[in-house]
Amino acid sequence: MNNKLETMKNILSKLNSNKLYISAIIAIIGIIIYQIIKRTINRILERDKKRNKLDKKGRTVVKLFTNITKYVVIAIVGVLILQIYGVNVNSLVAGLGLVSVVVGLAIQDPLKDIITGVNIITDDYFSLGDVIKVDDVEGKVIQLGVRTTKIKDIANGNILVIANRNISKILKLSEELYIDIPLSYEDETEKIAKILNKVCSNIQKYEDVYDAKYLGIGSFEDSAINYKLQINCKPETKITIRRNVYNMVKQELDKNGISIPYPQLTIHKAN
Repeated sequence: MNNKLETMKNILSKLNSNKLYISAIIAIIGIIIYQIIKRTINRILERDKKRNKLDKKGRTVVKLFTNITKYVVIAIVGVLILQIYGVNVNSLVAGLGLVSVVVGLAIQDPLKDIITGVNIITDDYFSLGDVIKVDDVEGKVIQLGVRTTKIKDIANGNILVIANRNISKILKLSEELYIDIPLSYEDETEKIAKILNKVCSNIQKYEDVYDAKYLGIGSFEDSAINYKLQINCKPETKITIRRNVYNMVKQELDKNGISIPYPQLTIHKAN
């Protein structure tokens, strides 16, 4: 019974010690400092976004700096608390050995993520707002952190979170969208050109479309001629723009009595 009372007294004495309160205060101050820095950076981003001062890469660097700041604050708070409890951080690091610390960190996945994240920025792999393809997923980069990258799938809106160390090869999608319109060999080329030029004029009125033009004949296929269109638009809107173009083309072809060819099989009945 006495041992239990002594244990409870020790616990209460530790809880009531100044070290605990000081540690809590340091942690709270660290959180406040980080929140102030984060809010300040967000305000600067919003202001410069309205004034168009920062490009995609600039915004990405600022966001990455915010993430790094968080880990720096956590590290400083941790060191201060250890020192309050009498832990000699310098002796601890020296005791482990600088080489062993570096080697130990190098093989850890978090460090690999951080190194890759920095390389993504410095080598300009991609930036916030870019539309990229990773494996079979095409999406818009909505967050680029120290350890992870978040991509919003443009096909279904799903959010893909990738560890930076797993990003070895990506495809950055351009603003150019090429569309082939297969039509019959019997249709007049000049008539088709007028119809497709009209479609391009209409599609240019879309907010996310920068330019649209009819390029001419793209290729000769077995049962159709492919007429090619070039649309310049925001990469994340390509799926929607392609669908709208097909819809416009079909409506214009129907108005002019032109049908889209499809493979047909002729069967001859033997006598």
